[in-house]
Amino acid sequence: MVQHVIKNDMKFNLLNALKERGLKKFLICVLVTILLNLSFFFSPSCLGVCQNSSTIEVLFSPDQGEEILRTLIDTIRNAEERVYILIFSFTLDEIAEAIIEKHREGLDVKIIMDKGQGSSKWAVTEKLKQAGVPLAVKPGSKGGYMHIKALIADDTVLTGSYNYSKSATNRNDENFFLIKDSDVLQAHLAKFNRLWGEEIPAVSPEIKKEQERAPPCEIIVYITKTGKKYHRWDCRYLRKSSIPISLTEAKRRGYTPCKVCKPPL
Repeated sequence: MVQHVIKNDMKFNLLNALKERGLKKFLICVLVTILLNLSFFFSPSCLGVCQNSSTIEVLFSPDQGEEILRTLIDTIRNAEERVYILIFSFTLDEIAEAIIEKHREGLDVKIIMDKGQGSSKWAVTEKLKQAGVPLAVKPGSKGGYMHIKALIADDTVLTGSYNYSKSATNRNDENFFLIKDSDVLQAHLAKFNRLWGEEIPAVSPEIKKEQERAPPCEIIVYITKTGKKYHRWDCRYLRKSSIPISLTEAKRRGYTPCKVCKPPL
């Protein structure tokens, strides 16, 4: 009984002490602690990590095949800087048409296709060539397949086992990843540029002849985003970007002919 009274008395005295000696100071200490924790959480180093965080979405066909196809087409249509594609089998007209549309808008579009699959009668190879899309059809680096399936659109990489075909969309079990990550992006850009640099992009011989025979106002030449020269389609200076433009418009904008590839004057 005495101990109980003593404990109650101690509690009473502690509360009084807090009131008398500064309950406000106690609350201020708690508030400062909270603010310090928040400042650490929102520090520049933490913000840098948050800003560089990656995101990954995963889809599987055939159950989500149509969604994969829509994702590819929408990503191409919404691209503002570049669309680079590495693909093994490419037979879907829907994707080809979206690519051609962006190419005609002047976007930096380049495609690398496997040589064996690109030569198939079902492939969209000729359709892309006829539209003047920069295209390289080639085997793998060591003589095997060019088996990568990846689309680089601005800061996004779309990759996986999914080929651009009806079978991949509606029949096969395929995986598909939509990735936003700076390391993944840079790795794929480096691989694409290395493969692109190994072979001159293919353009239909018929298109080339038509361009050379056409009247000066209809001749198509190519420019880059930063240069002040216009070029032929196969000039080595077009590896970074390739924007089609009429010869008349190129001259009007003040572009001069490249001394290396010697385009039409």
